[in-house]
Amino acid sequence: MLPTFVIGLREGIEAALIVSIIATFLRQEGRTDALRWVWAGVLAAAAICLAVGVLLQIIDQELPQREQEGLETVIGAIAVSIVTFMVVWMRRHAAGLAGHLRESTASALKEGSVKALVGMAFFAVFREGLETAVFLLAVFQNSENPGSAGIGAILGILAAIVIGFAIYRGGVKLNLQRFFRLTGLVLALVAAGLVASTLHTAHEAGWVNFGQGQALDLTWLVVPGTWTAALLTGMLGLQPTPTTIEVIGYLVYAIPAVIYILMPARKKPSKEQSMKNAAVAAVVVTSAALLLVACGSDDNKSSGAAGAKQVAVKLTDAGCEPAALKLDAGPTEFKVTNGGTGRVSEFEVLSGSRILGEKENLVAGLSGTFTINLKPGQYSISCPGGKTAATGVLNVGGTAVTSGGATAALLGSATESYRSYVESKSVVLVDRTGKFVAAIKSGDVAAAKAQFAGARAPYETIEPVAESFGNLDPEIDARVNDVEKGTPWTGFHKLEQGLWVKNSTKGLEPIADKLLVDVKRLQTKTKGLTYQPEELANGANGLLDEVSASKITGEEDRYSHTDLSDFEANVEGSETAFGLLAPALRKTDAQLATTIAGRFDAVNAALAKLKQNGQYPSYDTIDKAQRRQLSQLVNALAEPLSQVAAKLAT
Repeated sequence: MLPTFVIGLREGIEAALIVSIIATFLRQEGRTDALRWVWAGVLAAAAICLAVGVLLQIIDQELPQREQEGLETVIGAIAVSIVTFMVVWMRRHAAGLAGHLRESTASALKEGSVKALVGMAFFAVFREGLETAVFLLAVFQNSENPGSAGIGAILGILAAIVIGFAIYRGGVKLNLQRFFRLTGLVLALVAAGLVASTLHTAHEAGWVNFGQGQALDLTWLVVPGTWTAALLTGMLGLQPTPTTIEVIGYLVYAIPAVIYILMPARKKPSKEQSMKNAAVAAVVVTSAALLLVACGSDDNKSSGAAGAKQVAVKLTDAGCEPAALKLDAGPTEFKVTNGGTGRVSEFEVLSGSRILGEKENLVAGLSGTFTINLKPGQYSISCPGGKTAATGVLNVGGTAVTSGGATAALLGSATESYRSYVESKSVVLVDRTGKFVAAIKSGDVAAAKAQFAGARAPYETIEPVAESFGNLDPEIDARVNDVEKGTPWTGFHKLEQGLWVKNSTKGLEPIADKLLVDVKRLQTKTKGLTYQPEELANGANGLLDEVSASKITGEEDRYSHTDLSDFEANVEGSETAFGLLAPALRKTDAQLATTIAGRFDAVNAALAKLKQNGQYPSYDTIDKAQRRQLSQLVNALAEPLSQVAAKLAT
């Protein structure tokens, strides 16, 4: 609320000052007949600016997700430019602003030009209103509570109107230089937060893909879902887990801006002093940036563990680099980096046709890690989409490394319990899918729609297991944009499209029959399957990646908008895997186990708040602030959860 209040107050004061001076002169000159034209100009300008803000918001809501992020990036960049211009211009002109306005108004009256005064009032409100509309829109898009932000803006504008009226009546004298310096300091910090947010949306739009490693973990300070987080995020733009590029952007803007605003006013510094000031500012900003790069560029700083070998793999247009690996047995952490390719975004380690570990959704500039306790033998590696090195060989020699004592017993119990969990979920999946298919084959669209989310839920809890069986997952759960050209589209989402877009079951029977066959195949494959502890940990983190990649954006269930049910199932599957590993993890790192458990509680609490009469609403009714909060909570959970595999492997 405070940032939007300051924006409304500051911009409103600028417009109110001009209008009040014009109105005062007209009253003093006995031209009260012209006042109604001044007020008409003010109202017209305000209405146009409001319409512009509403239009931009409507356009933003109608665009697809990636295009929305692109528009928000442009709006954010414009807003930062506006506030920068405001701060610089006001620092230079605040002291003589009122006198200059009075001179201009007197000159217009002397020439008998009432139209000129009306024009001054109109354009003053129009300029400030347009700046306010763009700046507030950018702040709203990054606010956790748009309602509170809106109230803050309204209160700020009302306060400006009251002050403007008091100036008009002669009851208030405002020290403009001090006022604009104080509010400029607040806006500089808000704008620095907008710089970071704009860099974030630019990444979401696919425009900025470098510097995406986590720079800081501020979840101890900015606890998602709390009033302190709302204050720190809204006021200072702080995020729980900012990336390197976001932190650098924040500091590169905030440090020079704050220095400039607080620097004592001087008539005109010498050329040598100006160069010295610029050099000092450059050194400060560059040092801060380099420090953060050094601290934040190592994506494995928290996930690595003593004793785990680290192997670097780069994704290129060719595929995997290197495409042949020779390693010793034991805990191995694979660090996968996208070297700039748009063809390949995934790396997998397979034993036969089963995926033991993988990292997905690594677009250009991103990196990620996963850990496996490799046993002697030959494995294959895969980078789907590569031209010449889409597959490769991993040879592992030496002696298998196993845990001993109480920890080994706990891990053995965890993997056995997870096997039972997967098998039980497979049974539920087949049962619910059978009912869903029966509704489709009977032609009952309403019943099929009612069955859809429930049928998918058990699949979403064990999706990493399904993904480990190669093509079985895409046959069951591929979205239309995931299907390769020439490959038939089958599974849940093909049926979803028919039910919601065409509102019909016509032609869906063969797809439904195949879906039931495929989930039964999955059930058969999971019987008696054995797991490594690292598979549970990697799978738990993979489920959160699923949430971030497709559930938060609304891309998963794009026709039915039942994404929240999928979200809940992914979190359930992730929490179950973690819960089984937690007793062993507590013997290694009790604090980490406690942190993760607490963050699972926070995610579950946020989901529970969204339910209406025990049911999740359509995801298209969940606004951006709520989605952003969910995203922050999931990211805050994923960071410590990503450390578990390496901790247990060693």
